[in-house]
Amino acid sequence: MDNLITIGTIVAPHGVRGELRIIPQTDYPDRFMHMDACYIDGKEYHVKSGRAHKQFILLTLQEVIDRDAAEGLAKKEIQVTRDNLVDLPEGHYYIFDMIGLAVEDTKGNDLGKVKEVLQPGANDVYVVAKDGQPDLLLAAIKSVIISIDMEKGKMVVDPPEWI
Repeated sequence: MDNLITIGTIVAPHGVRGELRIIPQTDYPDRFMHMDACYIDGKEYHVKSGRAHKQFILLTLQEVIDRDAAEGLAKKEIQVTRDNLVDLPEGHYYIFDMIGLAVEDTKGNDLGKVKEVLQPGANDVYVVAKDGQPDLLLAAIKSVIISIDMEKGKMVVDPPEWI
């Protein structure tokens, strides 16, 4: 099950009937209310219900019938297959798909590959790594990121002149 993507982490049981308290790790926490199945440690579980509670999602799984069973799942990740990801709007990409993209400037010079995506606040920052050179930090804004071609695995950028 190498193609599983984490969408949340189980914090603890909630109540005595096997409900799980989850911290969502997705921009679409409503997805928990409409899921049919998820994976924990590679095992498929079937979703009975989900609801929001403060900053958590409370999830009930058919296979988890009591608090003891729920306690055994604490600190584990809730995952889904790629087929069950939320479709993103045009021009938006999942971070895990961005990692490894080849990056070149508008003149065709190789700048390296995306090694990490930072999310400090106002906009994402792409960390581009190339052997023997310090990491390059590029703001994910239209004036810097010219194009992203996921099929070709390439990003074209126009870095600021001080880089």
